[in-house]
Amino acid sequence: MRVFPFCAVVFEVLISCSQALSSALDSLELFATLLPAHFGVLESVQELELRLYLTGTDPTAVRVTPTCAGVSFDPTSVVFDANVSVVSGIVATATTTGDLEIDYVATIESDDSSSAVLFSQSVTVLPIPTAYGVDDQAWSGVILQSDSFDDTAATPVTSSFWSKQQHGYSSSACGGFNGTNSLFFTALGDRLALTAPLELEGFHGKMNFYHVYGFEEVQEYDSQGDNRIACEMTDVDEEVRFGYLPQGADPSNVSTWNEILEIPLPSNATARTSDFAVYSVILPQLSMHQNAQFFWMQKNHSSFPIDVATGLSRDEVIAAENDPTGVQGQLGVKERELWKYRNLFDQWAIDDVSLEVRLNVPIFSLVPSATLNSSTGVGIGGTNVLVTSPVPGSWVAVTSGDGTQAFPECKSPVVGNTSNEATVALGKSGYVHAVACLAVNGLIISSYPVRSPRFLVQAIRPIISSSVDTTKSVDTWEVVLQCANCEFIRYTIVPLGGDNEGTSLIPSCTFGTAINAATGKVSVTFNAKIRVVACGTDLLPSNLEESDDLIVHPRKPTFTYVVPSTTITGFMNVTILPPQTVDDQNLGVAYSVMSEDKNLPTCNNAITSEEIKLVVKVFDVVRAVACCVGVVCADSVVETWGPVDVQAVTPTFSTACSAIKPLTLVVKLTAVTEGATVRYQILTAGDKNTLTCSSGDLYQTPLEVGAGASMVSAVSCLDGLKVSDSADITITLDKCCSGKTSYQHDSCAHVLLMQDDFTKCPGDGGAGNVETNTNWHAVTSQWGGSNVNGGVNSNNVRCVADATLGKSVLELTANGDLYAGVAPIGKTMGSDGTLTDRTTSDRFMEWALDGISPLPCNPLEWCPARRVGAAVESVLEQNAGVMVMRIKPCAAFGTLTQVWWGSYESATNSAIPFLPLWKSALYQAKTTPEIAFTLTPPEPADSAYTEIVMQWDASAARANLYKDGQLVWKQMTASGQIESTNSLSIGVWFPNAAAGEPFFPSCHTYVDEVQVFDLQITGGRWCDFEDVVADTITCLSDADCEEWVQLNCFMDIYEAVCTYNRATDVDDGNISSSSNSTVKFCQFRLQPTAQTSVSNTAMTTRELEMEWIEEEEPKQEAQ
Repeated sequence: MRVFPFCAVVFEVLISCSQALSSALDSLELFATLLPAHFGVLESVQELELRLYLTGTDPTAVRVTPTCAGVSFDPTSVVFDANVSVVSGIVATATTTGDLEIDYVATIESDDSSSAVLFSQSVTVLPIPTAYGVDDQAWSGVILQSDSFDDTAATPVTSSFWSKQQHGYSSSACGGFNGTNSLFFTALGDRLALTAPLELEGFHGKMNFYHVYGFEEVQEYDSQGDNRIACEMTDVDEEVRFGYLPQGADPSNVSTWNEILEIPLPSNATARTSDFAVYSVILPQLSMHQNAQFFWMQKNHSSFPIDVATGLSRDEVIAAENDPTGVQGQLGVKERELWKYRNLFDQWAIDDVSLEVRLNVPIFSLVPSATLNSSTGVGIGGTNVLVTSPVPGSWVAVTSGDGTQAFPECKSPVVGNTSNEATVALGKSGYVHAVACLAVNGLIISSYPVRSPRFLVQAIRPIISSSVDTTKSVDTWEVVLQCANCEFIRYTIVPLGGDNEGTSLIPSCTFGTAINAATGKVSVTFNAKIRVVACGTDLLPSNLEESDDLIVHPRKPTFTYVVPSTTITGFMNVTILPPQTVDDQNLGVAYSVMSEDKNLPTCNNAITSEEIKLVVKVFDVVRAVACCVGVVCADSVVETWGPVDVQAVTPTFSTACSAIKPLTLVVKLTAVTEGATVRYQILTAGDKNTLTCSSGDLYQTPLEVGAGASMVSAVSCLDGLKVSDSADITITLDKCCSGKTSYQHDSCAHVLLMQDDFTKCPGDGGAGNVETNTNWHAVTSQWGGSNVNGGVNSNNVRCVADATLGKSVLELTANGDLYAGVAPIGKTMGSDGTLTDRTTSDRFMEWALDGISPLPCNPLEWCPARRVGAAVESVLEQNAGVMVMRIKPCAAFGTLTQVWWGSYESATNSAIPFLPLWKSALYQAKTTPEIAFTLTPPEPADSAYTEIVMQWDASAARANLYKDGQLVWKQMTASGQIESTNSLSIGVWFPNAAAGEPFFPSCHTYVDEVQVFDLQITGGRWCDFEDVVADTITCLSDADCEEWVQLNCFMDIYEAVCTYNRATDVDDGNISSSSNSTVKFCQFRLQPTAQTSVSNTAMTTRELEMEWIEEEEPKQEAQ
């Protein structure tokens, strides 16, 4: 079925609610475009649209359901809310004829307890015109040709109905249906009947006939053996076929003929009677062409000749049966005489053959024209419909209207009106009723009446003309609206600005202001455009016509103000007055406070209808325009105020010592005047230059001011203001002592708390000399917990000369299990803290790790002096600071060289950690946190001295360790802050088997120099990159990350790179950050360490045969 747009129901629903949707449903107002008053059953309506505009803020949704027992909708309902106002693509289909009522029912979504019918429409659905298909029982036609075969002549019957009757004769041999004779088929040759060619194109119909098969079981012969008039029983495979000749088929070539029906034999022989069977065969449309022919033909029969005429062969006689002209003219019309002396079987007959036909219905098409939209089929202002009958020589009868008009009948045509077509002009949308007619031999043959699809006519687009009246204080547009061949006009006035394309602002033939005439006038006093459609009954709305933008201008506003002679805050009062209202038109003001020539105000800004009191900056520019209130109009001419000539405020400043450079002051400048910049100059003693906003340097980042500077001068600058008075900052550098070398400056010498190059020695190696170094105490004690070793002894502390350095260095000695001496003796500690010498009974049986056999001392007589180390403790006690030390540690397997802060004797056995060792084969990380701030240098790269720096702050529970100028370890605890002061210690000792068996005689740790500084030199730089939110230090290159390290780290670190992709290791401690980024960020890492599990470390075995080579001491003589 063809669906036409006019049949579509465009539901434009406008629900206005100034309150929330919780108000009663029946208070809602609905506008809907009407369906045509009459339309056909089964017509579908495509692309329907529902509109529902909700102006409240209530989130409740409304469901609208079109309801009608005879019209279905898909979807059956639609839901509208604050976000959904228009729903399209709805399909409506008329399913029942008659007078129907359509109700548009609204309910609150999720609450169907109440409903309201917002709108109702009455429609009439037209039934389909009475017409039958050829296969319907009620179908009837006109008998175009017929034959009853009642001619009693002996020769075949001929009429205009037939072109050939081969071996068919009008005979009573098989009887007749309605009369004596029928068309009887016998003889030897092919038995068939073929109709004459008929012009049946544009017709449909049936072939009616009666048929009987032979029914006599016994053949009868006369006295001369003649059975010519027998009706012998037809056998299987001797059936009769009915069919047609296709267009262009050869009438002499039966292989090209198409069968329609094979007439069946009775089910059994006993059922054979002389009764004719009736057939009414529907003729296929392919058979109805300009040269239509139909045939009845027997497939086969069993007749045969007994004798032949003199001079003819048997085959020639049979051939002659199929050729009425005879063999070489010898038979001719004497064929009937040859029935004698032969056996003829399988006869059959047909009777009362009639061809019943009707014309096909006319065809409707639109006549192309300049006003016809070929893509939609809509005619503008009217349309022409061509009605065509498919049969040449026929004519069509037509009526037009809304579908309720009568159907035409076939009457005698006007003389000469046989062109088989008619053109109908429609001025409105509607239907054409038509019937095709044909006069044949005094008969009128007609089609069934037919109703066309609905043809659509659209109203002509209206015309808009306008002029402006500028004599009034607010411009007024006079707009004239006109339409041709329409009944009324609807329009909307659309304010300019915002979303003007919304469907709520587009008029339709049911929505918008109506002018119930073909012309009207409208006045417009605000910025707008007019949208117009022309309308009429049974007319589609015209295309939308839209005027040019109609611009309205009010008068400009005024300013009142008082300029202060001076100002501290930079603000002042300004009042803006709107123009006086005229002709009930309310006016207001929109304004903006801005820099000159920027950000002009418009009426799109907030509008105030009363006077506006502002507090503005003295250098601001205020611009204002007058605007229409409640409606939109164009801006008035812009009125401008400002700026005022006032001086800016002097900038403020703060100073702080640099955290990186000694004798450097960091100066931060701040502009007090909002939006101002700061210009500055750095002066030396005696300089005095006048600073202006063009002569000074622009302040952007804090200034680093060093030696030689005496003053920094700064002023505030802002366009529109006078330059401020100068801020003069005196430079004082004597307390700025950040940096490792700051102590070298006289004013920062105090940051060096202790320095020792061991020219004087804190120990004499047991020689009995008096200690001369007052910076250190040589320690004798039991270390490691539970007396697991010989502790440390002050007699293992002495100073030796280092020939390479050319100076004295501190030597700390550790005596291992191959030590052959008897002193110094190791110590054990009692429960009361008293120390006693070890004896031969102390074999170090506790010297073991879990899962490993003990490693006792052997032989016993040497045990008291073995596994004894050395340590010194500083006299200086600090809670925080920086220690710098050059050290060459003992590298023997089984010892631990260590530097620490705090009292090591207080550690219990359970708190002794697996500390980082001078053996890469062992696990180099402290595993227990109980001993605070214990740091161990990593394995040395060679036998040279290594510079170790320890930065610690016990009150903050943290410490950093640096090796050769690079951060290698960080230690922080969440608890354990200590406010007390403690000493620094350096020692070499024997941890409980954690370093393996000490299978060596003696090993030495050498210390070249020690410095202790106040924590001030670090400038608070702890390199806390872990505290930075992941990936937030953005960068462009590695240099940006290196600069961050310089500003935030006391010394360098292993890696600071700018990257998109985060390294897989987590040495930087920031494991929460993403592995990939679209913006480059800084990644920081300490030097990775190769870790080996302690439990997998191969320990030194007693069976190992090895030759110990005593390390050569870098000394000349003891000090």
